[in-house]
Amino acid sequence: MLKIDRETFERLYPDLDYDWFFTKPKNKQELEQVYFKSKLWRLNNMYSIINKDGEPVVFNMNYAQHVTYAASRQHPRIIILKSRQQGISTLWLVSFFDDAIWAPYLNIGLMAQGTDEAAMLLERVKFMWEQLSDGVKNFLNIKLLKDNAKAFSFSNHSTMFIRVSFRSTALQRLHISEFGKIAHKDPKRAKETKTGTLQALGKGNTGAIESTAEGRNEFSFMWDAAIIAKMSNQLAEKDFYPVFLPWIEDPDCVSDVYQTTTAEAAKYFAKLEKNLKRTLTQPQKNFWIIQYRELGDDIYQEYPATPEEAFAASRDGTYYAKVFQANVIEFKRVVVDLYDPNLEVDVYCDIGVDDYFVMVFVQWYKGEYRIVGEYINNGYSTNFYIDHAEARGWRIGTYYFPHDMAVRELGEGNGLARSREDMALEYLKEIGSTAKLDVLEKTGVEHGIEAVRRIVPKLWIDTACEYLINCFNNYSKEWDDKLKQWKPKPLHNEYCHGADALRGMAQHLVEKQSMHESQMRVRKRRVRNTGHDV
Repeated sequence: MLKIDRETFERLYPDLDYDWFFTKPKNKQELEQVYFKSKLWRLNNMYSIINKDGEPVVFNMNYAQHVTYAASRQHPRIIILKSRQQGISTLWLVSFFDDAIWAPYLNIGLMAQGTDEAAMLLERVKFMWEQLSDGVKNFLNIKLLKDNAKAFSFSNHSTMFIRVSFRSTALQRLHISEFGKIAHKDPKRAKETKTGTLQALGKGNTGAIESTAEGRNEFSFMWDAAIIAKMSNQLAEKDFYPVFLPWIEDPDCVSDVYQTTTAEAAKYFAKLEKNLKRTLTQPQKNFWIIQYRELGDDIYQEYPATPEEAFAASRDGTYYAKVFQANVIEFKRVVVDLYDPNLEVDVYCDIGVDDYFVMVFVQWYKGEYRIVGEYINNGYSTNFYIDHAEARGWRIGTYYFPHDMAVRELGEGNGLARSREDMALEYLKEIGSTAKLDVLEKTGVEHGIEAVRRIVPKLWIDTACEYLINCFNNYSKEWDDKLKQWKPKPLHNEYCHGADALRGMAQHLVEKQSMHESQMRVRKRRVRNTGHDV
């Protein structure tokens, strides 16, 4: 029956009785009046599927399926990052089939990766219906009314729709399979899934997105957002609860064929055991070595032990994603209400009129950098953005602008007009602001990128800074599709504007820190040479 031990069961289902699941109904009356009422019991006793070996068997949930299903009982929407072959698509197929025959008037969406996958889903639904006992069908008084390539409808007015996208149909259940692969292959379709399909799912209803990783794309962005929402204890009904299913928790990821551990494998196992505080078994090590021999570095994507491994794909041209995940996300440095009223706030800006204007609000304390706020807009004058910053009521120290803020434009009669710097300074005086204004020197993009990498290990960021968090995760090189390699220059997209502001901020902060450290070294030399701090 249930492939789960008592301790795990009671952890996942604290409101359910473990022993009850291992007792059989005494008679038909008890089966119908007691056992039929439990969805978890039905999922593990009533439905037939074709297993990995191509054999018809009664569906019986494995560990990963229990973890996933238990999460869905706690939060209506979940996003699942997984290693391969954990049976998560099968779980939702069976679970939603159960919903369709036991609950009336449900519209259930099963979104497949492609038309072939959709056809396969349809065949699996047909198989479950055909194998469902006549006793259950008679008890429910249910019949199949429609069976075509896109829908499966029952006499209780519930329908399972199987498509590659949804928009107009209002849904009460939704499963999206291999969204990472969809997003990697067709970014426009992934965007349409967010703006169309997900909006079709009614509030408070069950929705599940699951996939292995495929580098940085819409799936990884949604995963990052889910992690941040969970960490900040701000999960709303429309947010997705993150569920990670690593290979080390999969009982099938083992091999009894002994493998010699290479130096590279030994290093990986040691790091894994240290970080996860657990010991790998020899069969697990055997499995990993065999898979690595076949997959190479793709093993980290297909069989990840941590979320960081999953998204660290070889075709990942992001500049900051790995260091941001390792130093900020992993160490829980994305926090709520980071602003400290006891500290000054500096504002780093990337200016634009027809393009984005980005403001990064930063506090600095004891060598650590705190991004406490952000603001993004376009089409307004510099005064508009200064007004926004001043209206926050924060004690602003200095506004930092890029080098072109100081450029003087030609006026009438070929005379030099005032620069935007001059006008901004005048406006600060006019509104009575005590803030200073400084213009940063122009430096190379590569130097700025390296400066950002240097400050990330000392960085904290407020959960409200969603755009800047996305910039850290998604600012990347441009991809050359003909040569199948990354170009040595940044991709110009919605994230480059925030990245420009972050580069200016980082370069200035690195210089500021270097100056501070230099002053401290001079002070220490004075004390050492004279015995006095003069």
